[in-house]
Amino acid sequence: MRLDREAFGELYRLFAPKIQRFIAYQTHDRVLAEDLTNQTFIRAMDAIARYEHRSTGEFTAWLYRIAKNVVVDHWRAARDTVPLEEGLLANPSDTLDSQFDAISRREELRKAMRHLTDDQREVITYRFAVGLSHAEIGRLMGRNEPAVRALQFRAIAALRNVLQGDSA
Repeated sequence: MRLDREAFGELYRLFAPKIQRFIAYQTHDRVLAEDLTNQTFIRAMDAIARYEHRSTGEFTAWLYRIAKNVVVDHWRAARDTVPLEEGLLANPSDTLDSQFDAISRREELRKAMRHLTDDQREVITYRFAVGLSHAEIGRLMGRNEPAVRALQFRAIAALRNVLQGDSA
């Protein structure tokens, strides 16, 4: 089977922004997210001949699984660091105090997310960082919509408890 480069380019244009947003949320580094997004699509291009298309939702789930594996592979190969420079390069009209406050809030949330289960982190990421619907998340995670909603509810409640516990 010969790869239709023009068709694959169209898939990249359609899906790359969401995949990049998903990866950026995981890595907290926009430049790294661009690199890992490209790696995701290189892996997808290498594997597309083995993919059996059934639906757009299933294809989307396949791409997100590849992206998730790329991020996991990246973290296995590199040490986890907190990129403060990204926060410092925020809106130049912001005061230095507001930039540090934003970094602090992001770091608090990042630490609180560590208290969640893998599934809870995943649903929060898909819902709020990527902006997927409950139905889309259900297809990605192999769950029905009510189960995704319940998982999201529990994840938010757990985050609230952790964050309130830290402020007490």
